[in-house]
Amino acid sequence: MNFWENVVAELGFQGKTRKELAAEIGFDASNIGKGEKNGNIPAADTALKIAHSLGVSLEYLLNMDEKSKKISSEPDFDIKLCKKYYSIIQKLNTIPESTRTPICKMIEELS
Repeated sequence: MNFWENVVAELGFQGKTRKELAAEIGFDASNIGKGEKNGNIPAADTALKIAHSLGVSLEYLLNMDEKSKKISSEPDFDIKLCKKYYSIIQKLNTIPESTRTPICKMIEELS
């Protein structure tokens, strides 16, 4: 995943929107979509603001060190596993809730 894909994945994990992130850092929300589409890395100061706003390390967003995801004291989880299943989670979120809920319950019962 590239920088912007990591940002979007983290936004989804945290339940934040692109607009909320953009407002927090004084950035235009459309630039997030453009960056994701083009795969561009933002200017260093913008990248640092994004990482700080999300509470993650810049290294994590740049895929330099997956173990340094959180800069806060939140519990660790398997980042590689999250990345592996990210596309499936995105697809699951597009399914109507009436269908999604039983699927999620079934998955929860497997563990």
